[in-house]
Amino acid sequence: METALEDVAFLANSENRVAVLEFLVEAPHSHDEIRDRIGASRVTTARILREFEARNWIARSGQECTVTPTGEWVCDELTRLVGEMEAERRLREPLQWLPSDLLTFDVRRLRDAELVVLEESDATAIVRRILEFRRSGDRIRGVTRTVAPEFIENDWKSTVHGDTHLEMVITPDVLDAIRTHSTSAKQLREMLEETDVHVSVFDDVPISVGIVDGAVGIDLTDEQGVVKGGFVTEDEAVYEWAVDLFEACRDEANPVDPDEVAADHSVGANPAQSRERDGPAS
Repeated sequence: METALEDVAFLANSENRVAVLEFLVEAPHSHDEIRDRIGASRVTTARILREFEARNWIARSGQECTVTPTGEWVCDELTRLVGEMEAERRLREPLQWLPSDLLTFDVRRLRDAELVVLEESDATAIVRRILEFRRSGDRIRGVTRTVAPEFIENDWKSTVHGDTHLEMVITPDVLDAIRTHSTSAKQLREMLEETDVHVSVFDDVPISVGIVDGAVGIDLTDEQGVVKGGFVTEDEAVYEWAVDLFEACRDEANPVDPDEVAADHSVGANPAQSRERDGPAS
């Protein structure tokens, strides 16, 4: 007697069987219509229909075949399973770059997230997406382990020359990188003089995560710390996780004083190298 797994394999191992079942869920069809639809021989089509009829997935009356309630149930569940596996395949590689010990939400909440991938053919594409993300709202919060002059300039324009509210927790390395780039240092000092800008430093920022209004951007980094891409999502559970992470780091962080951001000209920052490491949350 066949097991449930053998029934699953029976369907999954044949695209023709799946196609026939889906075709009959749409409406009853004749043997010849089914054969033409799947492009199989008359013998193959007849065998599939016999196997379906033996499982009570279809009923036949002369040449016409009709799906049964059981057959429709099986087709619905197979479609759902295939959809889940397609979502898992899309997220399989990106999720290996997201530390599982940091997650308090079900990773399936990311199934509909926008996936931003670093492309060798267009290295600036991810930078453009980051800037677009940061410009998409009036309130920016987040924690970050990386920085690039483009993003400091963008935040400077949106705060000093705009009305964006900014709260960021950065690492000491990020603060040092800003200080070694004279323009970024000047812009950060001016930002810190704004009442709606709050930047603080915390040693143990575990991952770069940005929150723009109700949307969340999460950096995905490999073992070398190089950002490979990121997620952008408005999922409520992910948003709550991001806010909790931000607030936990902020509560342990020390505010940055404008006097601490005096530019250090002894080291020249390399914008190209900084950009390579940044992702959607930066």
